[in-house]
Amino acid sequence: MAKRVASKSSNISDDERLMQLWLHGVSQNTVKAYRRDMEAFRSWVVKPLVEVTLDDLQNWYTSLDGADATRRRKLASVKSGLAFGTRVRLLPVDVGAALRLERERDTLNERILLEEDVLRMIDREQSPRKRACLRVLYLLGLRISEMCALTWRNMTRRQQGGIASVFGKGGKTRSVPVPAKLWKELMALRVDNRPDTPVVPGHDGGKLSLSAAHRLVKRAAGRAGLPDSVSAHWLRHANASHALDNGAPAHVVQATLGHASLATTTRYSHVREGDGTGNYLKG
Repeated sequence: MAKRVASKSSNISDDERLMQLWLHGVSQNTVKAYRRDMEAFRSWVVKPLVEVTLDDLQNWYTSLDGADATRRRKLASVKSGLAFGTRVRLLPVDVGAALRLERERDTLNERILLEEDVLRMIDREQSPRKRACLRVLYLLGLRISEMCALTWRNMTRRQQGGIASVFGKGGKTRSVPVPAKLWKELMALRVDNRPDTPVVPGHDGGKLSLSAAHRLVKRAAGRAGLPDSVSAHWLRHANASHALDNGAPAHVVQATLGHASLATTTRYSHVREGDGTGNYLKG
């Protein structure tokens, strides 16, 4: 009879086993973010997750410093992990299910740049490589992690421009058209023909890091006289908002950005100044 090999999981704690099962198959960036939040919570409660109570969760949330959105994100991470533990019966009860917060005010409109602001950011960038980075974030509506991970293996040439195969949030792949002018700019940056060459390279021709891309956007925003809070994700917001304002169908914007719900996409629709339902009614 074949000898049974002991499972590696037998040497880890129940909490670590829960973490590994919970984060299995999700993106590397999601793993880092969720694990960081859950580890911070575990360090605070100083007890196994199986012993965590609703009081623990409430008191931890109250103790958190920082912006409300950041605190809510941390809570959402921990609640997700606890709910998963309950579903796979590693935890007896989902204590996070009883902790509900009032819905925060929608501030999306505060993070949408005008078209002239975005164009000023791009025009004032003198480096072709950095300008291409800004244009990819804006014209393709990519998340910063999606842009940094994009290689020429993911790019397909078309008669006019091309198609980028983007591996995005939730492990989903979507096809994003690349305008002809942007394709030409990206081709000019290509240093060799290997398929794993990054589409938007770093200063040394290798992969562009998330931190370097973040700094690049911040500096471009500063040169354009825009707020310090501007980030790469603001360019993704601008993509959706400006496309809808210019007549793009909502389902096209949804497919391009990879929104799971059309309701997410339509949040970017805006009422034009002086426009209202009365303009469409007789009377």
